[in-house]
Amino acid sequence: MDDFDRLMEIQKLTADRIKRESEVDNKIKILDILNELVISKGKKMQVEELIIEASIRGLSEAEVMDSLNSLKRDGLVKELDMGFVQLV
Repeated sequence: MDDFDRLMEIQKLTADRIKRESEVDNKIKILDILNELVISKGKKMQVEELIIEASIRGLSEAEVMDSLNSLKRDGLVKELDMGFVQLV
């Protein structure tokens, strides 16, 4: 492998790692929001309200939904009624 190919491989690995770290950061932000607001408002939270609060903190709607879906797969969040989520 020549130097250019090696540099491109390192760049790709770095970009993949940054993407994974960003996804973890987004999950943490979502969990923080749920911890803060669910405690003060009851046991479940409307997804739209979560999207609004997350947008204030710099997340897009797509990032929120991706993070929520990942958190559901991880078993940390569940969707009770359509449009409402809760910490497990």
